[in-house]
Parts: sequence; structure tokens; C-alpha cells
Amino acid sequence: MAQHHVTVIGAGVVGLASAAALVRRGHRVTLVDPRPPGEYCSYGNAGCLSRASCVPLGLPGVWKKVPGWLADPMGPLSIRLRHLPTLAPWLWRFQRASTAARVATIADALHALLDPTIERWRALAAWAGVPELIVQHGYAFAYDSAASFAADALGRELRRRHGVALEVLEGAAIRAFDPALSPRTTHLVLLPQQGHCPNPLRLSQALAQALRSAGATFVRQRARAFDRSDGHVARVITDGEPIAADIVLIAAGAHSNALSSQLGGDVPMTTERGYHVMLESPTVAPRVPVMSGTGKYFATPMENGLRIAGGVELASLDAPPDWRRADALLAGARALLPQLHHGEVTRWMGHRPSMPDSMPVLGASPQAANVLFAFGHGHVGLTAAAPTAEIVADLVDQRTPAIDIRPFAAERFQRRYARDLQDSTG
Repeated sequence: MAQHHVTVIGAGVVGLASAAALVRRGHRVTLVDPRPPGEYCSYGNAGCLSRASCVPLGLPGVWKKVPGWLADPMGPLSIRLRHLPTLAPWLWRFQRASTAARVATIADALHALLDPTIERWRALAAWAGVPELIVQHGYAFAYDSAASFAADALGRELRRRHGVALEVLEGAAIRAFDPALSPRTTHLVLLPQQGHCPNPLRLSQALAQALRSAGATFVRQRARAFDRSDGHVARVITDGEPIAADIVLIAAGAHSNALSSQLGGDVPMTTERGYHVMLESPTVAPRVPVMSGTGKYFATPMENGLRIAGGVELASLDAPPDWRRADALLAGARALLPQLHHGEVTRWMGHRPSMPDSMPVLGASPQAANVLFAFGHGHVGLTAAAPTAEIVADLVDQRTPAIDIRPFAAERFQRRYARDLQDSTG
């Protein structure tokens, strides 16, 4: 099988995992990113490895909840009004992707992508020398009212339909499972097959070190454009020297569309901002990572403390952080874990690269035969990174991936492509 020089644009967790899969198959890799590996959205996520995340953000009826969320300055959704004209086309597509028929199709595609995450991550973490960073103890959703539990019924049904094991605890069974949780918790939904990573940054750094040891090159520059010839990209233009490549992978997270749009992959992606607070030396921590079913944030035990992560804020890439969003997460943690005391608090904000249909962009560029796309993973970047890496490596090796990747194509937002895909899949 031919060996290639692959230039990977982006050293976040998707780019790093993809580079690792390529190096393991004997390809030569150059990673291009202006910042150190793993220091964008990969750094601050909730750490979940969730094959259960087949449920898209947009569900039927979600728009009925939006006014209430927006009326609460610290609610789970915030939209900065001055950015609304720019966001309007994305929001329109989000609504169109929230019909019952579209949700069922999206859930099928996401399940196929995410289902092997633990298996794929175990292989990559072992290769990087950090197998202890892939933990499979499950996680849980905690609800503080029967109404909030009932509101997530469709999500539970979608998960069950795709073979995700779950168990519902109530009353004394919740306290027996985890006495740290608030006594106000009325329902606890356990998902025992799920996993998490207790230090996402260390995982990224371990992958980067293993890649260097295997001969990969890291270039601390920003990719700007491409030299093209006869339907191929010959060189990646950076702030420094141009980089020649046989194959190019665009995996630059929230910065990807500025590059993919030059190659026929202009997609409706927005930057969905998420926050976290890290609590040093917590006196209590949940037994497994727990998501608040009401506040839509996760509390995850990490190697260096307790991380509270979540929230959706729609604004531009260059808008300053609203640290009140992080402070609201801290207040939520204290409500979820009323016995919680802790040391120093650090706050973080990152940009999720989010598509209106909750699905990433995977596959070949429509205009450059040697360019691949792997971005737009939204809330499932860590979970999807290792399965995405396997798909990327298969495409480079000209193998058919284990799953149908046509639903993830950049062209899916074009009416003709969407119609042809629906006809071919029945």
C-alpha cells in the first residue's frame, strides 16, 4: 500500500488522533497549528467518551424552550443579540434539522460514528503510553424534578433504540448510588457503558509526544491558503514557509471553514462557546461524571480537581468571554453537590465548531481530490476523535470506511446532494 505525506491542519484532539492513526499505518505526517497541541477546545471539554451522544441538540419542540432559556441570563443557552443577524441562517438550519424525521436520520448517523469510541480510544491511548486515561465507569443524568426528567424522554428513547443501556433510579436508590448528590435529585439516569478521560489535555500531549517519537513534524504556523494545480492541492500556504503535501486534512476545529470554503467546502458552521470551571481539592465529587438534566452542564472528576463544563453561547470567534457564564456553572455545581467545598477556582472558555444538524463534516473536498475534511464535531469532539481518525486513515489508504460517511459530507447542505442521498438510502 502506498505511503503518503499527509499535512494535518489542526493539532486539536481530532487532528492529533487522525495523525496518530496515519502514523500507525506508516504514513508521514506534518501537523500545522499556531498553538501547542490540544490547547483549543480539546483542552476544556467535559472529558466524556459517550457512545450515547447519538441525540442531536435540535429536537422536536426545542424552540418552545428557547424563550425561557434566553430570559435567564445564566440559563443553558445564550445568544448575543448583536450577532443575531450573522447567526440567523444557522438558526434557521438548526430548526429545519429538528423535525422528527431528520432527528431519526441524524441519530442513526451519529450512533454509527460514535459507537466504537471506547475501543478506538483504548488503542490510541495505549499507543501513546497513557492507557489509564481511558476510563469506563459510566456516567449519569441527574434531574431535580419530574418535569425535567419527562422533558428528556425523547433522548432516552433514541438511546434505547440504538442499544444504549440505561437505568433509572429514584428516591433512596439515588442516595445509595451516590450520597454526594443533592437530596433534591428526583431521578438519576445511569448509562453504565459510557466512559471518560480524566485529563483531556494530558491525552493530547501524550499523543503529540508519541507522534514526535514516531517522526511526525509539528509546524507552529497558521495555515492560510493553498496552491492548487489540476484539481489537487500542491502546497499549504502558512504564515511561514509553504508546506508540500501528498494529502491535506483540514481538522482545525472552529477555524476550519475559512480553509475548507476555499476548496468547495463552505458549510454553515458557527462557533458555539462553552465554559468550564476547575475546582482544586474538592471535598466531594460525584461517583461518576454527572450531567444536570436541568442546567445541561457536566460535573466530571478529573486528575487535577473537579471540572464543571457546559453551556451554549452563540457569538463570534472574537467576542470576549462572559465570565458570568462560568460563575453560573459554579453555582450549579454547588446545587448539584451541596456538600462541596474546594480550593482555587480557574475559569476557561472555548469554541466548539458546531453544525446546525449536530453532525461533523467528514470526507473528501468537492474541489480538490487530495484534500479531506474532519471538523465541526460540536459537543462530541473528544468522543468522535478516535472513530474519525480511523475513517481518515481508511480514506488515505483508499479503503472503504466501516460506516457510511455520506451523511457527513460537506455537500449535504446542497439540496441536490441531500435529495440524491435520501433516494439512495431509501
